[in-house]
Amino acid sequence: MKAACTRIMFLSFLAVAVVVIALPVLAAESGGGSTSEGVTTTTQVEFQYMPAVTIPPQPALPADRPWTTKFLIPTGVALATVAVFATVVQYFLRVVRSRYKVVE
Repeated sequence: MKAACTRIMFLSFLAVAVVVIALPVLAAESGGGSTSEGVTTTTQVEFQYMPAVTIPPQPALPADRPWTTKFLIPTGVALATVAVFATVVQYFLRVVRSRYKVVE
């Protein structure tokens, strides 16, 4: 009886802790900013910082495909196709052929 009471107290404490922790998150998701007549207003701050050294943007190099997409994936697809084909052929040779017997 004491163990059951301890479990119930622990679970209720855990539930209260989860609710208390979740309340600030739910309050933050409901919105931030002052509202007047259903319109939310936010203030944006623009900084006038200039970098010490400007670096020109690098031209985008064409991405070379890694060897896995060049060789490994097509090889896997080919092996899977051969395995499926061999399974179908073996099924018809062993199961379907032995299913029907010629009665003489």
